[in-house]
Amino acid sequence: MSKAVADLPNPVDAYNHLFDSVHAQVFFGKLANYGVQPTTEKEAADLLTLAGQLRHVDGSEKRAADQSRFGGAVSALNSVVGNTPAGRQQQAAFADQAIKQAAEELMQDASVYNSVLSLKAAEAAALAGQK
Repeated sequence: MSKAVADLPNPVDAYNHLFDSVHAQVFFGKLANYGVQPTTEKEAADLLTLAGQLRHVDGSEKRAADQSRFGGAVSALNSVVGNTPAGRQQQAAFADQAIKQAAEELMQDASVYNSVLSLKAAEAAALAGQK
């Protein structure tokens, strides 16, 4: 094993670090936008469990309550803009840019970067039949 790979966190620690520092932060940030904030570790765990279960549910049951006076207008405008080729292209470009910007920011964090490398190295080893 090369020294560079030996310096990376083990894949389990890498996954847990990415989950805690990226996924959980985004998830709880989105919930906070709707006024939902867990007050205990148990509530946080329950919210993550609910999210995992809801991932498999189809339909409008998954939508959060609309707490904005402007939510209806934004939704209506998005549906109109989304029905035009230029609107769909603009939305796709915006989404791509947002993802690239977030990835670039996360890449600057050495612990996140090394965790991703660790998971990719483990994946490559598994695909090569080394594990």
